[in-house]
Amino acid sequence: MSRRPLVAFTACWTFGASTLSLFPERSVVLAVLGALLLLAAYALAVPSAWRVAAACAAAVSLAAGERAWADAGSRSEIARLAGPYAEDGLQAVVRGRLAEPASVDGEVVTFEFKAASIVLANGEAVGERSLGSKGAAEEGTVGREGRETDQAAEVNRSQPIPVREKLLVRVWLEEQEEQSVAASWRRGDEAEISGELKLPADAGNFGGFDYRDYLNGLGIAYTLSAEGAASVRTLPSDPPWRLLPQRWADDWRSGLGRIMDRLYEGTDRGYMKGLVLGIEDDLDPEQYADFSRLGLTHVLAISGLHVGVVVYLLLQLGALLRLPRERAQELAIAALPLYMLLTGASPSAVRACLMAMLALYMARRNRLKDGLHILSAAALAMMALEPRVVENVSFQLSFVVTAGLLLYVPVANDWLGPLIRWKSLRGGLAVSLTATVTSFPISVYYFHQFHLLSLPANLILVPFISFVVMPLGMASLALGGMWYPLGKAAAGIASWCNSLTSLAIDWTEGFNRLQTYWPQQPIGWVISAYALIGATFGLLHRLYTYKKEASGLIAAMRADAVRLGIPSGPRTDGDTLPLADIHPHPTAVEGSSASRRYRVLPLLVILWGLWIVWGMRPAFLDGEARVQFLDVGQGDSILIRSGTGKYGLVDAGGTVQFGRKEEWRLRRDPYEVGQKTLVPLLKQRGVRSLDWLALSHLDQDHIGGAAAILDAFPVRRLLINGSVKQDETVRKLFKLASDKGIPIFAIHEGMSWSWDRTASLQALYPRQGEDAAIPNVKEQNDRSIVLLLTLYGRTFLLPGDLEAQGEEELLASTESAKAVDVLKAGHHGSKSSTTEPWLRAWRPQEAIISAGRNNLYGHPHSVVLERLNSLGIRYFRTDRNGEIQYRMTPKGELSRRTKRADAEP
Repeated sequence: MSRRPLVAFTACWTFGASTLSLFPERSVVLAVLGALLLLAAYALAVPSAWRVAAACAAAVSLAAGERAWADAGSRSEIARLAGPYAEDGLQAVVRGRLAEPASVDGEVVTFEFKAASIVLANGEAVGERSLGSKGAAEEGTVGREGRETDQAAEVNRSQPIPVREKLLVRVWLEEQEEQSVAASWRRGDEAEISGELKLPADAGNFGGFDYRDYLNGLGIAYTLSAEGAASVRTLPSDPPWRLLPQRWADDWRSGLGRIMDRLYEGTDRGYMKGLVLGIEDDLDPEQYADFSRLGLTHVLAISGLHVGVVVYLLLQLGALLRLPRERAQELAIAALPLYMLLTGASPSAVRACLMAMLALYMARRNRLKDGLHILSAAALAMMALEPRVVENVSFQLSFVVTAGLLLYVPVANDWLGPLIRWKSLRGGLAVSLTATVTSFPISVYYFHQFHLLSLPANLILVPFISFVVMPLGMASLALGGMWYPLGKAAAGIASWCNSLTSLAIDWTEGFNRLQTYWPQQPIGWVISAYALIGATFGLLHRLYTYKKEASGLIAAMRADAVRLGIPSGPRTDGDTLPLADIHPHPTAVEGSSASRRYRVLPLLVILWGLWIVWGMRPAFLDGEARVQFLDVGQGDSILIRSGTGKYGLVDAGGTVQFGRKEEWRLRRDPYEVGQKTLVPLLKQRGVRSLDWLALSHLDQDHIGGAAAILDAFPVRRLLINGSVKQDETVRKLFKLASDKGIPIFAIHEGMSWSWDRTASLQALYPRQGEDAAIPNVKEQNDRSIVLLLTLYGRTFLLPGDLEAQGEEELLASTESAKAVDVLKAGHHGSKSSTTEPWLRAWRPQEAIISAGRNNLYGHPHSVVLERLNSLGIRYFRTDRNGEIQYRMTPKGELSRRTKRADAEP
């Protein structure tokens, strides 16, 4: 702490700024007081460090206070004005300025908007109409049916009300010609927008992506959805002077992007724009997913690698122009802020540019000594300007990995020295190894996956991309701006290099089993990881230092022996060794200190093993079985875990599309429930493979996400209802299963199997056909597979979308239906399912209704809810309660929890 006071001060500032993120509100004060007490104890224990301890105490207090002040200042004024309609949605007219350029993506335009005034519709709450279904299908907006509207008169909404609040605006274009209009909306433009104010959707599943929290982290509490470009009326006014530099940078960035569009084709356009300019809007989603799988996405984020290349090129330019070293450094310092603006000023770009500017300045003053102080100064500046930046994943990864590189690369380099003589290769491996190790805990905490080929991929591809492809991209941009043929030639070489990168990444797809998935970890697991990493590298450093010192001492003793004429080789009994003459400090060669250090190694190995077990959470630790009714909107998906840790999935949700969209309306990365919801959720829960995937029937809202599941996880068998359907999604799904060698089984009445010693499955429907031919069935509901699942003696009846006719047939062929613990209501609570005879036959204790919020079908129907109420069956709904989880212990104890625990069924 005393050796690096700025590092200690920054660490304490980081803790203070993180208190509201790490601790419940009621515990924040206790956490701050605890930190202050520890610092006071340190000052008492080390009196010479009291000044540093006092500064650190001030850092904790000031950072916590600034964070609390920032959070208090970001509370929504609109929430107070909207009152009870904050969640339902309100028609409003908002006036203000664009906080960023408009982004046009098919039929949707998005931008951040700083509101200056708002006029709320007089008492008009927006429930299920117009934009509700669009918002739910794309990013997720919320609303509730059946609210009364007479309370709206409490607020006078006829006059503009001054506000200072940032909104996320989403405009749904009506005509293709409106795309060019929207593309002209620039940062700082004043505009008046008419649309629907809504709260963003919160997470519907445990551990799922919380869009509301994400936007709150950006200082946005509401979204504003508008129809047509005409709903945005730009006003003639000059932008504020403080926005002019960013506005100019936007224009330059857009112009450079257009040059790249001319130089490159296909997926190379988006990739090179992301690599060189940090423009990720046009990046191919599949290409990004491939990079993400191998942990390579950091090369697409402007970071230290990019800034290092830019600084090197600028210094070389200064040398070419025969500028003095000091002038070249000043040139680089002056150019870096411009580069930061041109590349979008992401947290990693700001960090890298600030560090480079500080390093260049210190080098110019001949005072460049400690990289950790420069890193600390950059972090302190960013947190002081924006306290909530500590929650940004890019910020965390950028600073943690950079700190790791500064601290641990020398240690890794020392130990790799005897193994690898080639200095460049040894240095590259040390950097890749350190970056992989230090980024692993945070990456697993947020993304729940790690590929075992990540290290070699980073070792080989990152230098190639950073020092070959990126300079070629910069050269093509510079040359293309001057003379197109020259730029095209450089772009051609870069594209050829990109094809090599693609070949290497595609080759790794054959090693999918090296992809590991990790369940959601507690923050203590992450902190423990960095403590173990620090202890391990610290021990390695001490052992290497001792080894080096011992080697040097032995060499000196041998030299002294030669000087004194003592013969080498084996000694006879009469030989004596004058230790005092050979070395004045014989205790220096004692091995007790080293042996103590080596004794720590087994302890570290044990601690690492316990840490891995803690992270993997094998099933034998609890033996708990689970049935999880996931919130996938208007669809079904049920994740099941047996008591031995095996997983099965019933249905995979799906996004229902009405008709074929015009080409211009298609988005680059449209919402798809499998990719955006199911796959991340299964990774977050530590699912590594599925024993089976059962598709109750072949309708889109049950199979739409299945292809993404088959792509992401090993699936041992696919269970279907023994029919086919003339549908492109069905055809592609069966072909994908066939290509992956996944066996497909037709399920019918009478089949049953023991999954493991804790679970069994019994198929009650459909009936086995008399004809061996597979029927082509268009209306699939009454062909649904009906499964009776038993876990530790507890029963769940899962009937898919079975309707009244199918229920009647099943009951007629069943000798005696037994009471079940939980029944999933058929067909999302449609009135044509879950009939009274069906409920009386199975006598469930509880029922689950899987339906989408504000769905167009009116599910669940009031008739079904009345049936459940009249029979005393408690029910839960995914549209209201979110995910519903049931847990069974080996003793058969059943418990339930819902994501929205306070939501009324």
